[in-house]
Amino acid sequence: MSTSKSDGSDRRYSDICGATNNRDEPCKLPAGWGTPGSGGRRCRFHGGCSTGPSETSHLEGNDFAEGNPGGGAPKGNANAEIHGGFSDWQKAYERFDEETKAHVDRLRECMRETAKANAPDVPEERRERLIKEKATLSVLWKRAAADTLGTPENPVDGARGIVIEEEYEHNGETYTIEKANPAWKANHILSGRQRQIAKELRLWPGFQE
Repeated sequence: MSTSKSDGSDRRYSDICGATNNRDEPCKLPAGWGTPGSGGRRCRFHGGCSTGPSETSHLEGNDFAEGNPGGGAPKGNANAEIHGGFSDWQKAYERFDEETKAHVDRLRECMRETAKANAPDVPEERRERLIKEKATLSVLWKRAAADTLGTPENPVDGARGIVIEEEYEHNGETYTIEKANPAWKANHILSGRQRQIAKELRLWPGFQE
């Protein structure tokens, strides 16, 4: 595995990785950085080492596989989407029903003039994208927050609470363990990203000069 910097002689490093990082910027590591072989574009942190599935026969006839008609999580699947807090925001928006999309559009309208007035230096295309992202994230944030209300003993409107119980089997025995509700982590991630956008677009008074 090569991790050396490019000196211009290695064709793998003639371009950057380019994958979008968590700062919504293209990864500037050299294409193929840290990956074996040659010809790859992504760096090792963004899938450059992936060779894809070795075989796909296990997906044949699986109605729940992505792309198959009726695909989705089976009933009782603990990993089924509850709040969407870890979803790609664009995919989450596409899954919203029409009423929720209309709500997102109203939020965008409320932010548009403020962003235009306070952040004229941000290109319009990027400004619109960030506004839509923040409006979408606000919906996901509320869902994640609602899922953490209450406690397992006293749930609020079906919320699971901050601590949830999970059953698993081992050697024929069923055990119950307590763990943190993943929605709690999603809540913090969504809050942080919304704050980043609000700062760049100067949407909140504290970020306005």
